[in-house]
Amino acid sequence: MFDYTQKEITVKTQEELDLIPNDFKGRIYIEGGTPFNPIIIKARTNAVLWENSSAELWENSSAELWENSSAVLRGNSSAVLRGNSSAELWGNSSAVLWENSSAELWENSSAELWENSRAVLRGNSSAVLRGNSSAVLRGNSSAELWENSSAVGGGNAQIVSLSDCCKIKISGNARIVYMPKNIHEFMDFYGIKHTKTTATFCKALHKDDDGVYFSDHDNAFFYELGRSYKEACDKNEAEPCGKGLHIAHLDWALDYGKDWSDLAIVEVKTKIADIVLPKNSDGKVRTSELKVVREVPLEECGIMGEIIARRKRK
Repeated sequence: MFDYTQKEITVKTQEELDLIPNDFKGRIYIEGGTPFNPIIIKARTNAVLWENSSAELWENSSAELWENSSAVLRGNSSAVLRGNSSAELWGNSSAVLWENSSAELWENSSAELWENSRAVLRGNSSAVLRGNSSAVLRGNSSAELWENSSAVGGGNAQIVSLSDCCKIKISGNARIVYMPKNIHEFMDFYGIKHTKTTATFCKALHKDDDGVYFSDHDNAFFYELGRSYKEACDKNEAEPCGKGLHIAHLDWALDYGKDWSDLAIVEVKTKIADIVLPKNSDGKVRTSELKVVREVPLEECGIMGEIIARRKRK
């Protein structure tokens, strides 16, 4: 029998793993299983796969994979892969890959690849590639490439190039998306309404029961409709989250606040000359001055806005 008061337990069989109580707080090291007869991990968040072990992760379980271990992830499971480990991801599972690890992603799974890791993306899966990592994209999959990463895209794949050094090859209906290089390209790319001198952006704010709007970053920073606000703004474009008043396109603002029960989307106007566009921004910019124009009803914010509005009504 295991001593459950210890911080680490090593198991080699399914039977040994199943004997461990679900409320065990220590690390579980798994040294067993094969690709044809993997150890099944269900609803555990403290498993580590060691050496040549193999496992299937179900439900909301998570694991770290080391050396030559392998795993199949299903449901909302997640994993961190290191060494020469490999994984197959299904459903809404996710993984972070390091070193020479590799993964095959299906359905709505997602991954972040570092160093020399590799991945094959299928279905609606997505990935962020860094270092010298590489991926093959198929179906409706998508990827962001940084640094020296590379990708080959087919089907309806979409590859976002975020580095001048990444290598991309496409075929079929696949496409390469290059990020805007200046604020005018940014506004056209995201459909920002603007004149020659001013632009209308969005901002995700909290709104309390008294109708008071306040910042997510600083709960003591309040906003009022019709008022203007000024703040010193970091002009360094290499800094993604520098000081300033942060604003974004509508979809970015909705995604940022989608899990808040008190989300309010407001439209703000700012001078284009005051905007700082961080390098490779995915939708957020900052400015030194803005005016809060109005609150935008969530029902007017497209499909995502309608979904969030229904959640709030419940």
